[in-house]
Amino acid sequence: MTAAKQIAFWGNFGTRNLGNECTLGAALYNARARRPDAPFVCFCTAPVDAQFRHSLPCFPLNSARRPPGPTPPLLARIVRRLKGELAGWREALRHTRATELLVMTGTGMLTDDGEGPLGLPYDIFRWAVAARLTGCRLVFLSVGVEGLRHPLARFFIRTALWLATFRSYRDVQSQERLRRAGFFSKADAVYPDLAFSLPQAMVLLTRTASRGPPPRARVAIGLYAYKDRGAASAEDAALYRAYVEKVCSVALALRARGHALRLVIGDNTYDEPVLEDVRAALSAQGLGPGTEFEDSPASSFQEVLKQLAQVDLVLASRFHNVLLALLLGKPVVSLSYNEKNDALMEEMGLEAFSGRLDDFNVERVLAQLATLQNEAPRLLPAVARKAAHYRLELETQYDTVFGPRTAALDQNARPLMSQKP
Repeated sequence: MTAAKQIAFWGNFGTRNLGNECTLGAALYNARARRPDAPFVCFCTAPVDAQFRHSLPCFPLNSARRPPGPTPPLLARIVRRLKGELAGWREALRHTRATELLVMTGTGMLTDDGEGPLGLPYDIFRWAVAARLTGCRLVFLSVGVEGLRHPLARFFIRTALWLATFRSYRDVQSQERLRRAGFFSKADAVYPDLAFSLPQAMVLLTRTASRGPPPRARVAIGLYAYKDRGAASAEDAALYRAYVEKVCSVALALRARGHALRLVIGDNTYDEPVLEDVRAALSAQGLGPGTEFEDSPASSFQEVLKQLAQVDLVLASRFHNVLLALLLGKPVVSLSYNEKNDALMEEMGLEAFSGRLDDFNVERVLAQLATLQNEAPRLLPAVARKAAHYRLELETQYDTVFGPRTAALDQNARPLMSQKP
């Protein structure tokens, strides 16, 4: 008897970006409700972490990447690269031959930012070609498109998309960026970010667990590794220091107004050092964690949900911190580093409370938070209706890709509600 072919999720997972893990968790939860008997696997950047978080077999996108250590001579690098290429193609072909459906899973994966054309774009191209050669169905599911600057990266992404049987994008901006990069298909659709399909039971239980009359209004301040913490240049370092000072100014002003504070992160690798910097700067101003504010970093997206559920207002920059707050029915001021935040806030009718991180103005942010606190009872019902509509849209998309549901969704929610770091 022939073993059933697997369904595979593919993406930048296991790297401690909690928004990405949230996306994979939502997709996996909904796929299992439609294909409960199928074997699921994941091909990702850091399989050890991802396997622990999501309780499914995980494998590397490319096990032949150069190991850390001194740079070898040119000839040795060329030989190593050729061997690595052969191994990478052989692995992709072997895995896709055992796969029925390969799902390029959400996130802003269509980009060469920080990767170059031979990073993620080339990996996507290789796996897409391998899928086509082995008869594996390939889909792109609510993917985001960010920077696509290099001509070779655009070629890799365009080719991979043409080889797919289904493509959808998480916002109109992503579709328009692809059009400018030379790819457009009338058959493609825009669907919401996959995180809007997290278990409804999870969202409701998180809200219920955090209910209770607060002694004073609580505000979450989301942190972001602005300008890569100034690593690239003296100018970026100065801009990053100014960002930390502005975050501290907002925190001090909110405390002076009687608000309780919670610092929130969305990426353990990049944001935890920012948290340390902000903590030190606040301490220098006489404001310490514990009694003055809470700052324990979340190590899973489930913990991010719980932290956001415990506050009344949110100021955030990380896309999924904004999204999860909205999913929980929290009023949000967004300081965006990317158009995706602005698009989401506009869709939710909150464009008046969206601004660019590069234009961070302390007084304007404080005014936005005060106005939003007053306007929240009027604005949030529309946000809840939009989130419910997004959930229904994603249900339709999952039905198209995986087939109709065969199990009640809430029966499948419990594993996703665990707190694995």
